[in-house]
Amino acid sequence: MDTQTYANHRYSPVFWNTGFLAAALALSLMLWATTTALTLANVTLLLLAYATFTAVYNSRRFALKLQDRVIRLEMQTRLARLGREADLARLSLRQIIALRFASDAELPGLLQRAAAENMTADQIKRAITSWQADLMRT
Repeated sequence: MDTQTYANHRYSPVFWNTGFLAAALALSLMLWATTTALTLANVTLLLLAYATFTAVYNSRRFALKLQDRVIRLEMQTRLARLGREADLARLSLRQIIALRFASDAELPGLLQRAAAENMTADQIKRAITSWQADLMRT
């Protein structure tokens, strides 16, 4: 994908989604098997399925949280370069993350509008006319 727009900017990691689905299914099946036949082996497998599910879930959650922190730092740097670093405090993290798609030329005006109108992340993304792609999000 060379060009990123509002229509195609969402990233859905298929490999992670299938792993999450498999872990959730294993946990569900082991919960059912353990309630049907309470054995030491079933309880052990249920605990293993739970551990797997939480590991898969948390690996994605932690990666996204780290990326959000990196994006916040990137935006802090971009806004400082544009002389607008003080405006960062007026925005929520979701707004800051959405603004990363705006070009440097469009960013100051959209930042003002986002803060004044309390725009949602989706509203900010829809308002962007000069899209700056973020192809490194995982």
